[in-house]
Amino acid sequence: MKKIFMIFTILFSISTLNALTNGQVAPNFTAETLSGKTVSLEQFRGKKAVWLTFWATWCPYCKKEIPALKELHKKYGDKVEILAINIGVNDSIEKAKDYLFEYELPYDAIYSNEITRQYEIRGVPTQIIIDIDGKIVSQGTKVPKNISAKDINALLKK
Repeated sequence: MKKIFMIFTILFSISTLNALTNGQVAPNFTAETLSGKTVSLEQFRGKKAVWLTFWATWCPYCKKEIPALKELHKKYGDKVEILAINIGVNDSIEKAKDYLFEYELPYDAIYSNEITRQYEIRGVPTQIIIDIDGKIVSQGTKVPKNISAKDINALLKK
């Protein structure tokens, strides 16, 4: 039993060695959105903060985050770019496109297991907030409540 626990502890420690941390520059990616537009994380650097939301069509908690993300987009879409990244696990591009249509998502969505692995996503939903300089400032599972203009403006300071 002790050996199994030690092996599990070592494996868990190794798997978290490369985890993304707040303050580090977010890894760049270029991908095609589900609407056919090419986006690159780097294109927003110096212009807008970026909100990455990792999701799946089968995730009930992801659906619960949609109203908050829509509100964030409505209020601050000119300052914060929301990119919804389907993790590409037990989903298809067709299901993801149907989901966008069904829930009328007003922000860009990407289907990419590659970005999911690049960002070391271990569960959904996952929110990663990146400031105007391209640095990760926050990571979590839920969209924070009561986001204010002051919070958004803090992401835009150089």
